Amino acid sequence: MSKKTQKTLVSLKLEIVAYHSGEHNEYLRKSIAGDACYSSNNSIQYKTQQMSTLRGEIHALSPAEGVEVIDVTLAKKVDIYHRMEDELLELTERFDADKEVYKLVTGEDWKPYSKTVARDKSAIMDSVAKILGDTPKIQQAN
Repeated sequence: MSKKTQKTLVSLKLEIVAYHSGEHNEYLRKSIAGDACYSSNNSIQYKTQQMSTLRGEIHALSPAEGVEVIDVTLAKKVDIYHRMEDELLELTERFDADKEVYKLVTGEDWKPYSKTVARDKSAIMDSVAKILGDTPKIQQAN
């Protein structure tokens, strides 16, 4: 994508976010920009996973090359893979535009959410008790 086309994509996406004008919609604008980044990032991850699976299928079929049925199947899968490469480029350009819009709206670089790490259940329950103002319940032996 050329710089001019990328600029056009950014300006169109920015118009959508800016449609919700007013100070009272600031949070909404940030959310829309963040959601676009999240969605386009997920699209890239999903497409990459599809391509990885297809690459494995191509690899598994390649030793049997020369058998007509395998050759036809390989040709179809290779064609699909090349179309996926083109689609991945488009998805990447979309993601880049979404990140640029997010930066313009929030002044920050977009970062994917970090996954929460499972913590010790008793520590969580102690925190719950503190938040709720309860004292931890003592289990009685039967």
